[in-house]
Amino acid sequence: MPKIVDRAERRREIAGALLRIVAREGVEAVSVRSVAVEAGVSAGAVQKYFSTKEDLFRFALDMTSEFLEQRWETLDQSGDLLDLLLRLLFEAMPLDEQRRAEVIVINAFTARAAVRPSWAEFIRTGYDELAEITTQYISKAQAEGHVRDDLAASDLADAVLALSDGFANRMLTAADPAALLPSLETSVRTLLTPSVQR
Repeated sequence: MPKIVDRAERRREIAGALLRIVAREGVEAVSVRSVAVEAGVSAGAVQKYFSTKEDLFRFALDMTSEFLEQRWETLDQSGDLLDLLLRLLFEAMPLDEQRRAEVIVINAFTARAAVRPSWAEFIRTGYDELAEITTQYISKAQAEGHVRDDLAASDLADAVLALSDGFANRMLTAADPAALLPSLETSVRTLLTPSVQR
């Protein structure tokens, strides 16, 4: 009896292979053949599940969001909302092979989006959703007195996301990425701590 292949699971396996290649060798090393070898399937199988390399990158980008959300779900929820926000940000930093691959794929997709309108719309939608979630989180933290309330939550959210992106990119080339975590924490706390606590 022929083996039944779970299409969704096979697509995830192939996209996972792409992420491993990116973490190890960079985006330039990604090809249908290299992904097939990494995934242990034929090049034809890769093309069966993804009609173009861009489709594969797009699916891998979606997977990076899923991975981050899964890590967030396992976080310690104790402490005030500013402490929790820092733990959430740390989970997005490229501190291991998996997270490094995620950041590289996001950067690669963002760079391509600068000259491809359809990709730009996809990236913009993702960032808009993240900014909205972050704004809601900061608004709640303001209401509970954990974050300064003299500036709009949306402005603070934009600043936090810019800090996060900047530190993630610096960590990609740092000799010791984790050594930058205290600076990220200092930056976020300086930005968000209510003035009465400064």
